[in-house]
Amino acid sequence: MAQEAEYIKAHYSKFEQLLTQFVEIRSVSNADDDMTACIDFLKTTFEKLLNAKVTLVKTAGLPSLVAQINGTSNHTVLFYGHYDTMPGGTRDLWETDPFKLTLKNARYFGRGVGDNKGQLMAQILGIYTYIQLHGTLPFNVAFLVEGEEERGSVNLKTTVSSLHETLLKQVELAVVVDGSINQNDEHVVRLGNRGLFGFELITKTGENDNHSGNAGNIMTSAAIKLVAVLRKLYDFDEQRVLIPNFYQGVPQGKEIKTDLLEALPFDKEQISSQMGLKTIPDKMEFYQRLMYQPTFNIAGINGGYTGKGLKTVIPHQANVKIDCRLVGNQNIEIIRKGLETVLAAEIQSGEVSINCLGAIPPSTSDLSKSLIDTFAAIIKKATGSVVIEPVMAGTVPNYVWTEVLKVPVVTIPYANYDQHNHAPNENMTKKDFIDGIKISYELVNSLFK
Repeated sequence: MAQEAEYIKAHYSKFEQLLTQFVEIRSVSNADDDMTACIDFLKTTFEKLLNAKVTLVKTAGLPSLVAQINGTSNHTVLFYGHYDTMPGGTRDLWETDPFKLTLKNARYFGRGVGDNKGQLMAQILGIYTYIQLHGTLPFNVAFLVEGEEERGSVNLKTTVSSLHETLLKQVELAVVVDGSINQNDEHVVRLGNRGLFGFELITKTGENDNHSGNAGNIMTSAAIKLVAVLRKLYDFDEQRVLIPNFYQGVPQGKEIKTDLLEALPFDKEQISSQMGLKTIPDKMEFYQRLMYQPTFNIAGINGGYTGKGLKTVIPHQANVKIDCRLVGNQNIEIIRKGLETVLAAEIQSGEVSINCLGAIPPSTSDLSKSLIDTFAAIIKKATGSVVIEPVMAGTVPNYVWTEVLKVPVVTIPYANYDQHNHAPNENMTKKDFIDGIKISYELVNSLFK
């Protein structure tokens, strides 16, 4: 057994205790939780385990942390993670308490364990293991940990811009550890990611609800108005977005890296089962839809009475929350203007209002073949296998590193494919948590050899 594996095994009870502490500190960004305890825990962990210099960075929202660990060379690598989580959701849908880490069937269950606390802790522990075995790091490491990723990283670009010439000035490469490995439990290197444009539409057709007998045919239901508005934005029969210029910048032809897609594993039955679907598209269409095509998703819709029985009421207000995953060179500002153009009459009349909830551009990084090969070799050494994916189907704010810091970025997720992040029963397998520690160790050990 390699020395790092022996060390991890010998000290695993301590590692598990740290993970438990981290997960059991509530840090739900969308619920305005008090983040003080979580931030203090992270600061103390960085200082005690990694002897890091930790700077608390104030933002217009929740604070970020920058932890700097000096190495023996001039190279500097940034590692990104986030300490905020999604809400626990409906308690009855969980098999365990969402805010108590529970080990069950070789999986850790708890809100945030997969996204992103388990992955962040694995990074810290991997670097800690290296320091314990070798004394000092072979290069400088800077962690940037934010508290608003689940809000769309609304202040991250401003934060990084403010640190560009100070704490992050020497960064030459960014490593983002977030997301899920593939459905075959193989760890992956991702060269890009889809973006996100999220918004809320609110329809208003009066100042208050009315009895459907007294005001039927007089007052328009805000829910019906909302359906009409949605039909102006999306063709439900053709499954096509109608917002002007929405598809501008979507990759075509040779821009789609079919060679990398063909090399990806694909088990149709297994993926269908994991997703809880009866069927999915065949391999190439499956990956092209996930990596090179945008989406238009109704994440939630609300209007009128939805309780038990019937309530004959005409709702005066309704709302829908929509998220669009963006690809290639799609431009959020162009799409936003197109949205406002389509709904200009309704906005002018006051029947419709729009709230922007998230805006993260898609990102791709032009890494050299040698650097890609280096990352692949590191992960294969740590875990036994590796897959190269051209695009991450989900969204991380990688555009910040390429646009602001002007450095290449790679995404290396540690969590299992079926981690159920953002859903009940979020989990991270014990094996993947340990593999994450091993990958982090090996990144430090081999990145600049």
